[in-house]
Amino acid sequence: SGVSVSGTSPNAPIFVDALHKIKDEGRYQAHDWVIKVDPDTVLIPDRLRNQLQPENQPQNPYPPPYQPSPSAGTWVPNCDKMVNWGARWGGLWPMMFGSVEIFSRDALNNYFANEWSCKAAYPDWQRMGEDRFLGLCFRKLHARELFMKQGDGNCGPSYCGDGHSGAYHPRKDIGSWMQCWNQATR
Repeated sequence: SGVSVSGTSPNAPIFVDALHKIKDEGRYQAHDWVIKVDPDTVLIPDRLRNQLQPENQPQNPYPPPYQPSPSAGTWVPNCDKMVNWGARWGGLWPMMFGSVEIFSRDALNNYFANEWSCKAAYPDWQRMGEDRFLGLCFRKLHARELFMKQGDGNCGPSYCGDGHSGAYHPRKDIGSWMQCWNQATR
């Protein structure tokens, strides 16, 4: 309960528990990507699946200042609103906003193998949102970053008819969720 260090829900511990359930269940191992969406997010699975295909992945406009480890996996930062502040890569930016979190099976396995080192590096991890904790952890583990902006109204404009984004947020009621779905899938 309470508020995280970034002013959101401090849900990293709950999310870490959920990841352990996913690990124990094991079905994620049969898939290339793990995608978590909030219930008020409209996900366009076919569009996102297409964008995640290696031949369709965009070039990262914010390459990290480290050489990603080939075995560390890939995660998807999806918000670059810091550009409007004059900021560049570093710290939390670009960031993976929690409405849609995307990481490869290899990144998740890397996380599981090194979870303790992330928790040790960020002693206040239990006061973080899961997106902040995982983003910092994936960076610490030198996972590849694949920037793919999504239609998250907390990061920038969220127009469901853009024909590009694989997810749109927030759509807090059934009417606006369905309207967005219909616009996005026309």
